[in-house]
Amino acid sequence: MARIIPFAPMPTSVLKRMSAPFTPYAVRFGWTFPALGLRLRQADIEVDEREYAAIMLFLSVFYFLFFTLAATLIFFRLELDGALQVGLPFWALGIGIGVLMGLMMFIQVIMYPTLLVRKKTRGVEKNLVFALRAILVQLKSGVSLFDGMNTIAGGEYGAISTEFRKAVDKINTGTPAEETLEEMAENNPSPFLRKALWQIVNGMKAGADVSSVLSETVASMLREQKIAISRYGSQLKILSLMYMMIGVIVPALGLTFLIVLGSFPQISIGEMTFWIMLAAIVVVEFMYIGIIKSRRPNIIG
Repeated sequence: MARIIPFAPMPTSVLKRMSAPFTPYAVRFGWTFPALGLRLRQADIEVDEREYAAIMLFLSVFYFLFFTLAATLIFFRLELDGALQVGLPFWALGIGIGVLMGLMMFIQVIMYPTLLVRKKTRGVEKNLVFALRAILVQLKSGVSLFDGMNTIAGGEYGAISTEFRKAVDKINTGTPAEETLEEMAENNPSPFLRKALWQIVNGMKAGADVSSVLSETVASMLREQKIAISRYGSQLKILSLMYMMIGVIVPALGLTFLIVLGSFPQISIGEMTFWIMLAAIVVVEFMYIGIIKSRRPNIIG
């Protein structure tokens, strides 16, 4: 089985066997993280929520012991050489490093399905409107809904083609189309795709014309798209002002202030200060790019 757990030192099949003793303790995570099972299904991680929680506990303990041992040996060596100038014993420092790394691993693994779901949502919504339009055109041309879905499954629509390919495969194995679309809607993280699928399913159950239902769905998504673009444009105005302040005005004033301070003989400003300032500006620039990217609506495509 492929490695689907981040930072896993071994394949998932081996992890399942080694984490089995942690399964009784993993039951409590069903109360703490009730949406874990849904997140795993939406992220296409073929692991039960109890198994995933047991693996998460095992990895946390594994990396705690590993980094505790490694850090303890390193600090012990430094203490023997007299290079450890800290008021704590070497074993306490080692345990502290182990606890920190174990906690970081716990957070990373518990957040991993959510990160995959967000990535999948962006991929699905990127070409969702174009895919639904393609199905709508084929329905109006007399093509059946299944053939339209099959066309999208074989097309180049990114993640949405993958989702429809799974649905087409299930229908080919004998599963009813309505049941397949309902399951697809339940296990998909995109609210726009879920809305479209539920409207199609309700139209099929009511005996309505699927093309008219899908046409209204596409029109609704286009309205949502225009609203999202307008809202994003308003946010960009504020973000542009923030960029002018953080990326241009503040560094320029700060550099001028440091130059003025450096002219006083009592104040010594070395070259390292300017390098630190440059590094801070670069970090802030990348953070700003990340903020703009996160604000961008997925439905824009």
